[in-house]
Amino acid sequence: MAEKDTGAGSWSRRQVLTVVGAAGVAPLVAAGAAEAAPVTPTATGRWVGPGGPGVIDPAYEISPPQPASAVAEAPRLSAKQGRQFASGPSDAARTLSSDAAAAEVPFTFRYDPFDIRDLPETLRPYHSNVRLPMVDAGPHDEHGVRMALLGGTLYDHPVNQAQYGLNLLESYRVTGYQWYLQRAMAQAQRLIDRRVVHEGGWFYPYTFRHAMHRSADIYETPWYSMMAQGQAMSLFVRLAQILGRGSRWREAADATFASYLVPPVAGKPWGVYVKDGLLWLEEYAHPTEVRGDLTYNGHIFSAFGLWDYWSMSRDARAKLILQGAITTARDVHHLIRTRQWRSKYCLTHQKDAGNYHTTHIGQHSVLHAITGDSIFAQIMDLYYSDHPPRGVAGTIMLAAGEHVGYKFDAAGTVLATKRLTLTRRSNAPSSERHKVMRQTGIWYAISGGSLSGYLVKEIPGKSYQIGRAAAIGYRIPRPAVVAAAPVKAYTIDSAGQMTSVVTDLAVGDNVSVDMRAVLNGVQHYRLASGTYAGRWVGLTTLTGR
Repeated sequence: MAEKDTGAGSWSRRQVLTVVGAAGVAPLVAAGAAEAAPVTPTATGRWVGPGGPGVIDPAYEISPPQPASAVAEAPRLSAKQGRQFASGPSDAARTLSSDAAAAEVPFTFRYDPFDIRDLPETLRPYHSNVRLPMVDAGPHDEHGVRMALLGGTLYDHPVNQAQYGLNLLESYRVTGYQWYLQRAMAQAQRLIDRRVVHEGGWFYPYTFRHAMHRSADIYETPWYSMMAQGQAMSLFVRLAQILGRGSRWREAADATFASYLVPPVAGKPWGVYVKDGLLWLEEYAHPTEVRGDLTYNGHIFSAFGLWDYWSMSRDARAKLILQGAITTARDVHHLIRTRQWRSKYCLTHQKDAGNYHTTHIGQHSVLHAITGDSIFAQIMDLYYSDHPPRGVAGTIMLAAGEHVGYKFDAAGTVLATKRLTLTRRSNAPSSERHKVMRQTGIWYAISGGSLSGYLVKEIPGKSYQIGRAAAIGYRIPRPAVVAAAPVKAYTIDSAGQMTSVVTDLAVGDNVSVDMRAVLNGVQHYRLASGTYAGRWVGLTTLTGR
């Protein structure tokens, strides 16, 4: 019988998986990791982001948020790929797949048997066409391995090393330069050299003390992160795919996946556990207790590692754990959500995600591609409507007439105002487009001219960013239905000049879209197929599915 998820819409297709025995895991070569002297990390760099009480500071987390560019583009698919990977509406009629039913894992959890799909390079997690500089400006040792500089001492940092390795492999794919491949292998080898083997699984330790969100909750060494496990596994899988599946990288991928099959025991390496029936991949697994942060972005990044491993191995256990992790991401999205504001970073501490809100939007785009289930595109839209992505700068058009600039404190209280009357249209630069606590609408941070240092509200036709802004791309086309006609389809250039044609689309017609953005201050979708593919239509003319 389908369950109702009150307060968050209804979700059907939930199953309870009961396992009678743990899967067998072949023993692997053991190796210890030397532990550094305990230190309390100090920030060596910061990412510019929203401030205020209770907002996560990326300088004190194990990974920075993704840049806005990570969510701003939609991959260009051929017509055949568009048809192949286009999502459908969330389907309540799927049944348990036989390979999942036969899988054995040492956990009991609720899951939905989502389709798990192979993806081309342009759609897979971490895809990037950015070429990294060959002179690494980040902290690194004499071997070119990424490190963390904390309190004047260099420490190995598994997430940094895995992420850098993945980005190096993307640069290798783009350029073919062996330097990138060799440097990626150096990151991967360091992870292997420092592994701790427990219950057949390879774990990658953190050997510096960590204060959770700068609180009194101190993680003594060593501690472990399933985000590190997942991103290391992605790195090993991709090296195996490049260099041959019989290489040491395949063994490393297998052994890292084995860490997902280790039941949690206090004081031992662990990272996977079940809370309230849902399977969690814990970014911050406590070193002496079975508890953690329930960090949303880290959980999903770890799930991406499972997808990479499944894409290579077709291991039924990996697929089942991935389905459980995706079910968790879907079923707690309403708890992570803050209506009309940025999402929460974690469920344990309920902290404002700050710039990680944009990361959450982008991660749902990847889940949408992996599963083909449009529920994740719907969650993208929900989070986007609550708060726009970060890092959106541009030129603001100010129409003739009166404009008011505001200064607010972190709670949204007005501290100062400034009025400006223009006799003709003018422009001003903006460094950010965002929301203000307890205020309605979208605001531009004016960074030059008479209103420099003040915020100006976005008002279509009066004060708006010129051209296309705040774009989010759907990695695969998502379905929509025409809700209002006649429908005008637009093109726009970099100067904000828009041209339109009246389409022959009628109410009820099915279409697909691959991007959402603000054009001259007004929300639009971009059509992904048909006669008008590549043109934009007003948001209110379509209903997303």
